[in-house]
Amino acid sequence: MRSQTFTRVIAMTIFFAQAISAPLAAQEHEAKPQHREHRYKFVDLGTFGGPASFINPAGNGGPYISKRGTTVGTAATVMPSNPASHGFFCSGLDGNLPFVFHAFVWHEGDVTDLGALPAAADNCSDALAVNANGEIAGGSENGVIEPVLGVSQVRAVLWKDGDIKDLGTFGGNLSQASAINNRGQVVGFALNQIPDPFSLFYRQFPGGPSDGTQTRAFLWENGTLQDLGTLGGPDAQAVLVSERGEVTGFSYTSSTPNPVTRLPPADPFLWDEDRGMIDLGTLGGVWGGAGALNNHGQVIGNSSLAADPGACYGIGNTATAIPSSGITELSLT
Repeated sequence: MRSQTFTRVIAMTIFFAQAISAPLAAQEHEAKPQHREHRYKFVDLGTFGGPASFINPAGNGGPYISKRGTTVGTAATVMPSNPASHGFFCSGLDGNLPFVFHAFVWHEGDVTDLGALPAAADNCSDALAVNANGEIAGGSENGVIEPVLGVSQVRAVLWKDGDIKDLGTFGGNLSQASAINNRGQVVGFALNQIPDPFSLFYRQFPGGPSDGTQTRAFLWENGTLQDLGTLGGPDAQAVLVSERGEVTGFSYTSSTPNPVTRLPPADPFLWDEDRGMIDLGTLGGVWGGAGALNNHGQVIGNSSLAADPGACYGIGNTATAIPSSGITELSLT
């Protein structure tokens, strides 16, 4: 199981599909009102010499493509990865591609290697979101070994005007950005120094290490990293931010593990500056999360059910809509 932030799709070739309007034949114009059909051009975005590249799928943050058609992701270089490379950033989805991956930005046919934090030449990076101004949010290894997992630490980063900026942590060993809006506000999660046996980052997988620290949702703006709090438990993770500065994600609601997931229960949340973090509830289960947010404060996500409380744990198989009036079940699978 992977957390919402790190779930990915990998492909040997990444393509961009662009709609092209074309007039209908003259005889059709005579018989029907004039309209245009759409044809699509597929563009191979390529790699940096390695065997694979990918764009992160929906539900992990974003946007991955801007209204101007600028697209971000990560691609393999020819540089071999090292034994301490972080598995979420190097070696591809299944960990079998021993290459350094670098974040890229594609715009109007040009692909640019965004590089990584400069502490080591073989650091990996990943771009997860781009806004209309060309600012890009994501993560990069920093070349320092993380003591719990024994791999390279990762930092949330912002690429802007050709530079990469480390957004920092709350004193812990890792942070990761997942989304950015057109105001330059970045959200994601960052670790602090408070011991937490149920750390959302370290306990992504059942049986994960229990000697981690708290995972906290953050909002970064103008050089300040803000802890958004929780719904009562020790941990939270931010996934998306709207143009109004509202943030959605998921949070533990207590510190007491339940017997199904062996973790504390988690609910989706909506945060804004005036009201703080609002619990959006679940459909009766013990795990829920948010996957999309619009500029009207409407959220969609997933939730487990009372009859099968752990079914949604970490990934989710029940779609929900969460308007301002409450949570609504859409479908079951």
